[in-house]
Amino acid sequence: MDNSVKISPLDGRLALAASFVRPGSVVCDVGTDHAYLPIWLIQSGICPSAVACDINEGPLKSAKEHAARFGCDDRITFCLTDGLRGVDLDGCGVRDIVICGMGGELIARIYGESSYTRRADVRGILQPMSSVEDLRASLAQDGFRIEDERLAEAAGRIYTCMSVVYDGIIRNPTPAALVLGEAHIRRGCEEPLFAAYLRRTIQSAEKKYRGRCSGALDASAEKALLDELMAIAEKEGVNV
Repeated sequence: MDNSVKISPLDGRLALAASFVRPGSVVCDVGTDHAYLPIWLIQSGICPSAVACDINEGPLKSAKEHAARFGCDDRITFCLTDGLRGVDLDGCGVRDIVICGMGGELIARIYGESSYTRRADVRGILQPMSSVEDLRASLAQDGFRIEDERLAEAAGRIYTCMSVVYDGIIRNPTPAALVLGEAHIRRGCEEPLFAAYLRRTIQSAEKKYRGRCSGALDASAEKALLDELMAIAEKEGVNV
């Protein structure tokens, strides 16, 4: 092992997720792939150790090889598993759980089925690639509070990443809050990528609305969402 070998900087998407990890916390990276995130967190001195999980043997083998190359293999526990199933989170001292690069529905299933995520000292750092509104809706109904949510750009795409904690309170976000995120709406254009994120969301809402209309289906819910999004755009001075 060569501890002088440094891993490359993370791209915008993973760097955003890393920014939510609390210094000194043991992190669990679900769907770790090549373990770039836990290696970077350890090398940066943010995390003393980590757990790296993946459902496939190939990526986990690559993760172990990368950890050895970068001198972190003695500080990472590797688990071949589906989500968090069977992982000794408490024994490893995990407090921050990162799930990046999956669809929102899958993230909701993985995070919601674990009782460990409902501990007061545990935080989830979730970065969905799709079905973001489904993830927000599931979290709201399962008693998880989104503490904060931020945007990042990588490879020409805009991604959102959220920090969540369990408080047991069932929430009923508005349709716009589900597709945009309450934190993004609250900050508006104070967040550099918000205007582009809002435009993309409106385009998606318009497509669904037109699809319902062309099929002679009830589009009242889609119209209400679109009106809410357009009102936010007008308030923020975003041209769409």
